[in-house]
Amino acid sequence: MSPKALHSLSFRLTLWYIVILVGIIVLAGFFLYQEFKDGLVADLDAKLLEIANDVNEYWGRSRGVSWLDAVRRTEEEFSAVAPFIQVVELTEKDKDRLAEVFAPERAGAGLFTLEPRTYYKADRADIDELVYDTIERRGLSDHPLRIILFPVRGPYIVQVGLSLGLLDADLRRLLLILGIAGGLVMLLAALGGNFIIRKALRPVRSVADTARRISTEDLSLRIEARKRRDEIGELVDTFNDMIARLEKSVHKIKQFSGDVSHELRTPLTIIRGEVEVLLRKERTPEEYRRILHSALEETHHLERIIDDLLFLSRLEAVSGAGLHKPVALDEVLLRAVESRESSAAEKRLELRIGKMDSAEAPGDERLLERMIANLLDNAIRYTPAGGEVEVALERRGGASVLSVRDTGIGIPEESIPLVFDRFYVVDKSRSKETGGSGLGLSIVKRVADSHGARIEIDSEVGKGTLFRIVFGA
Repeated sequence: MSPKALHSLSFRLTLWYIVILVGIIVLAGFFLYQEFKDGLVADLDAKLLEIANDVNEYWGRSRGVSWLDAVRRTEEEFSAVAPFIQVVELTEKDKDRLAEVFAPERAGAGLFTLEPRTYYKADRADIDELVYDTIERRGLSDHPLRIILFPVRGPYIVQVGLSLGLLDADLRRLLLILGIAGGLVMLLAALGGNFIIRKALRPVRSVADTARRISTEDLSLRIEARKRRDEIGELVDTFNDMIARLEKSVHKIKQFSGDVSHELRTPLTIIRGEVEVLLRKERTPEEYRRILHSALEETHHLERIIDDLLFLSRLEAVSGAGLHKPVALDEVLLRAVESRESSAAEKRLELRIGKMDSAEAPGDERLLERMIANLLDNAIRYTPAGGEVEVALERRGGASVLSVRDTGIGIPEESIPLVFDRFYVVDKSRSKETGGSGLGLSIVKRVADSHGARIEIDSEVGKGTLFRIVFGA
């Protein structure tokens, strides 16, 4: 396996899946093994009790039957399990020795006998607290022995033992089965888990592959989400949305670059052409003045474009932290109207002030005045001589509404969503005549957005336009 594959997310998830699965299998196997072992020991203890009780009953119900006879008879009856049986007689006073041990040949030579005090302790136990134990007796069996000490009257203790060989064999078989089954389950689960994880992460790889192929030359690529509703589907949707926004932004940047080039090239071309014409031959003073005046106008137009572009650029860096100072909107509005009175008079327009409520809004006084001035410039520029421009400020509940209304040429309905785009001019044939650069309303929109204000437009072609800027809505 390559180093890259070892560091992949699918490999690490599969590894964690296997580690957790192994832990679960081992834990489940341990509890199953322990439960099975406890069950086998319980069955063995029941068999020991049955054998001990059989010895006692055979000895007690027949006169003249010795303990050895009872032991041998029981050994024959339970020969299938090959029990070790002996009967221990206790003394009445000395608990450090036994009176006698009745043991057949299989349990002879004292190999099956325990410490005397163990028998005296068992003698005091009742039927519900019988003594069971596991002992090692290599002389009798290669396997440990499970024993019971069963007290009977006399006092006598019936001691029965069974080899744990069969139990150990069953447990070894269980371990083998658990090992094989656990290994197969782990292998199948690992393969299945790896397949599922790879399938689940396939869209992530698709995201990476698509991201590598994306460039500013081609932002049309998208990832197939297939209507997934999980976290991967959310990731894919988020990535596609991001690419869509990036594509839109890049398109606007390219369009903006083209528009800037065109807008700057036009006045420069005019200036260059007029200067070249001027230098071809001697001109009269009037012709020099006319051409130089025309070049000066184009220079002013070029200066306005550059100034607006720089202003827009500075607006992009404006932080909301500096726009919390309360600003008297009525005072700012009156100053902006006063600064544009001469422009309106020059074009023979009536610049009126309508309702003027006292209102405040958090923001930057200089930016707000520039925004209002741009709205007034736009209204004056596109309103024919003899028309009217009216400004107003009124309080509506918790909002302040600043409005600029004109009786100009109006805006077609399909152009209203575009008027805030940079360099957009509704009637391009009139742009040179009006002197507009197509940046004024872009500045208005950017200033309004930075102040959290909303712009509304009502317009009808040939009748005029109403701009409303709503603060605090």
